[in-house]
Amino acid sequence: MEALNNHLQNFPHFSPVLFEQLAPCLSVKHLEEGEYFLREGKVCKQIGFIETGIVRLYYLNDGKETTKCFCKENSFTCSFQSMLTQQESDVAIQAIEPTKLIVLSYDSLQKLYAKDLFWQQVGRMVAEAEYMISDSHQRFLRDLSATERYVQILENDEELLQRVPLNYLATYLQVAPETLSRIRKKITRT
Repeated sequence: MEALNNHLQNFPHFSPVLFEQLAPCLSVKHLEEGEYFLREGKVCKQIGFIETGIVRLYYLNDGKETTKCFCKENSFTCSFQSMLTQQESDVAIQAIEPTKLIVLSYDSLQKLYAKDLFWQQVGRMVAEAEYMISDSHQRFLRDLSATERYVQILENDEELLQRVPLNYLATYLQVAPETLSRIRKKITRT
């Protein structure tokens, strides 16, 4: 849980006493490759901090998987819409590789919000970061060609290309796997 403690130290007004409030509420969850943190159609009852590993959030669009985002070490993951509304999630969260999460339940989060303003601030800042990621991805899809999208990942997050299977990357870029293969071949030749 040291990684979560270190991550929380980046938030204004953090103190070790605040982590002591949090620690009893936390549990550890291990996912093997392909296992789910959340299945589509289930209510999101917990938020996870990824200590090691990577997960993908995806939804079905006309029966086809569309990857919304990848979350890796030192980030939070959950279906924020489902967690906030306590209604069924339209996304699934699946481990791409063995993943260790530090988990906080929805009920414990609500108690922390009532206990100290710091937790409300953390919740707001995490939600704001999630919004910015989502908005950035929408612009990424809208404004860039498939080749430009791939090049941007290559330039900004090459590690992702090493860790994510190409079929999942294709659904993230919203191209067919064959198109992604052609793009990769074209880029390696230049």
